[in-house]
Amino acid sequence: VLGVVRCPTVKGQSIPAYEPRAVKGIGITYATTTMGADHTAGYTIAPEILNIGGDEDPLSQKGKADLSRGFQSTTAFMVDFTGHCLFITFAILDIASGYEGVMDEVNGVLGTNYSVDDVSKLGADILRKEKAFNEAAGFTNAHDRLPEFMKYEPLPPHNTVFDVPDDTLDDVYGKL
Repeated sequence: VLGVVRCPTVKGQSIPAYEPRAVKGIGITYATTTMGADHTAGYTIAPEILNIGGDEDPLSQKGKADLSRGFQSTTAFMVDFTGHCLFITFAILDIASGYEGVMDEVNGVLGTNYSVDDVSKLGADILRKEKAFNEAAGFTNAHDRLPEFMKYEPLPPHNTVFDVPDDTLDDVYGKL
């Protein structure tokens, strides 16, 4: 747009809050979420920075596609589907009874019998529908990428780049 090639956006949405070269899981979320760069769609900051719901090295890409996929699926159900605020996840990531309480609430409202074990599947179903909508609108895997400069321009003080391979990004939704 306007001849600007060094623009920190994904799918036209500005990259928020966290620098994806230094926090690989959130970088994968930014690249792959159907909304464009959205930290609320798969908040891997919880285990990568805050040590809530896990303790992940933010500079490592190891296991981060699975981490992002899991957070995106869970968020699609626990936040987007239910209408809860994202901040509810801080209370339930490390407290099983909180997680179960949300499921009791959902079952009570909908008359269903979902369990905590159903959350990822239900969230994945939502994400597949969102991805299908985007594909119908003309988005492809080529749009599930961070800006090119992040692959080769190191970020101080660790001088890290976003080095997650494209096929790993494609697998986030490919393995739903």
